Amino acid sequence: MTFAHLLGNEPIKTYLLRALESGQLHHTVLFSGREGIGKGLFAKALAQYLLETSSDRVQNETHPDLHLMRPESKSGTHLVEQLREMILEVHKPPFEAKRKVFIVYEAHRMQPAAANMLLKTLEEPDLDCQIVLISSSPSELLATILSRCIHLAFQPIPRDLIARFLEDHHARSSDRAQALARLSNGSIGHALNLMQNDWSEKAGRVLINALEKKSSNTQAIAEIEALLGDLDGVDLHLEAEHLFATYLMWIRDQELKRTSGDERLCYFSSELAAQPVSSLKAELLAAKAKTALERNIKLSACLDFLLNQPL
Repeated sequence: MTFAHLLGNEPIKTYLLRALESGQLHHTVLFSGREGIGKGLFAKALAQYLLETSSDRVQNETHPDLHLMRPESKSGTHLVEQLREMILEVHKPPFEAKRKVFIVYEAHRMQPAAANMLLKTLEEPDLDCQIVLISSSPSELLATILSRCIHLAFQPIPRDLIARFLEDHHARSSDRAQALARLSNGSIGHALNLMQNDWSEKAGRVLINALEKKSSNTQAIAEIEALLGDLDGVDLHLEAEHLFATYLMWIRDQELKRTSGDERLCYFSSELAAQPVSSLKAELLAAKAKTALERNIKLSACLDFLLNQPL
C-alpha cells in the first residue's frame, strides 16, 4: 500500500514495490517527467517506507534522516555549497533510522561544479544511503550521472483521474473539474495551480489568443509579463514550462481538427488556424525555447521566438 494513494503511473508503483520487497532498490533512482505529475509525492512515499516513519514526519520534512535539496530560489540553481553540505551528510551515519534518504529536486539545475561533486558521490555510494533525483529535463543531466541511476520516466496522469480527484477532494463541479483536467496536460500539480491561481489560466488564454491572431504578439507578451511579473527563479520557470505545454496542446488541437474534425478530443475550444501547422516543428521550437529559458534568456524573448516562427 506504499503508493496506493498516489494517482497514475502504475508500472512505476509495481517496480518500486518489487524492488523494495526484494531489497534490490538501486542506491540512486531518477524520477523524470513534466512538472506536477507526482514525482515528488512518489519520492516522499519512498522515503516514508525506507525510514519506517509516519507520513507527517516526511510530509512536514522533520525526520532527521530525510534530507531535501531544492534549487536556490533567486538563481534557480543548486549551488556548490548546497552539494557540499549534502555530501557531508551522505558520509555520516543515520541519526534515527537504518538509512538516510536524500531527495534532490530539479536535479538538472546544478552548476557544473556541483554536478561533478554529485557524480563523485554516486561513484562511491554509502550502503546506508538512498538518493532520489527528480528532474523535468533529464537530458540536461551529465551523461555520467544518468549512467549511475535507475531511470524511471513518469507519464502524464489520465484526464479522468485528475477530474475525479478535483471533484472528490476539492469539491469542484464535474464541468469545472473536466475543464481543469483538460488544461492540466496530465499534471495534477498544474490542475491545482490553475484552480487556485486564475492568473496561470489567464496567461495560457492570452497565449492562445496570440496564436489565433486575436491579439498581437507584442501585446500578448506584455500581458503575460504583467500576469507573471511577481514570479522569479523556479516558480517562473514552472509557469514558463506550462505555457510551452499550452502552446503544444494548441498545435495538437489544430492537427486533430484537420485530420478528424472531432472537437471532443481537443484540449481547447479554439478556432481552426488559416494555415496547417506541424506538431513536429512546434516540438522542436518549444524545445529550443525551453533551452533558452534554462540559459537565463528572458521569458519574453522565449515567447517572442515561439510566436514569430512559422509553423
